Amino acid sequence: MILQIDIGNSRIKWRLRSKGLTLRAGVAEHGNYYWLQGLIGVQQVWVSSVVMAESERLSAALMVHGCPKAEFAQAQACAGGVTSGYQEPATLGVDRWLGLLGARQLCAGPVLLVDAGTALTVDLLASDGRHLGGYIAPGLALMRQSLALKSPALNLEPLSCYSVSPGDTSASAIDAGLVAMGRGLIETGRSLLVGATQEPQVSLLFTGGDGDVWRQVMSEGFGEPELLFLGLEYFFSGERY
Repeated sequence: MILQIDIGNSRIKWRLRSKGLTLRAGVAEHGNYYWLQGLIGVQQVWVSSVVMAESERLSAALMVHGCPKAEFAQAQACAGGVTSGYQEPATLGVDRWLGLLGARQLCAGPVLLVDAGTALTVDLLASDGRHLGGYIAPGLALMRQSLALKSPALNLEPLSCYSVSPGDTSASAIDAGLVAMGRGLIETGRSLLVGATQEPQVSLLFTGGDGDVWRQVMSEGFGEPELLFLGLEYFFSGERY
């Protein structure tokens, strides 16, 4: 059995896999590894981590619970039919790299990959596997928090609408502003990808905790919440699932 772990900026996601099937899965806060207690028969541990300190805590917890030593994925210059668009490939976030590997498994043509979590990242992937770079912007929660810091009187409820029409209350104006900013970023990425590849049909692929939000905003595309894990499996096994 293989334990797969995604250490993100805000939380930890994990799943236990065997013969292409997910046996157990869960979400935990940073530093909380109680869920390791019930896992028996783990033969390998594959990890994607964007938080160095949490990687160290995980390694210690695995040792305590008698699990194998973790193997950590890293961004590469080229793998799985994808060529990194970064000047220094190793500096591309491993979560984005694994997302690109997963996207290549799902889509043969050009893909605009939108990963909406703590940050909103948009990556351009041509049909020949060239990564044409990307964008990193604050995610919905971070944008709301920045407004609250300057205007603590604002009541920032969860996003209630997906329209770019100007709001007629402070709450609706905030929602419209956030939607317009994110939609503009996604539209910019798509326009540049179409221009660079001369292929008008671009797939929009959404993942991350707020992936469904942006899919509703755009009213098109498809979501894959397990995209990073697809990339993680390909990174270590070279097999498509």
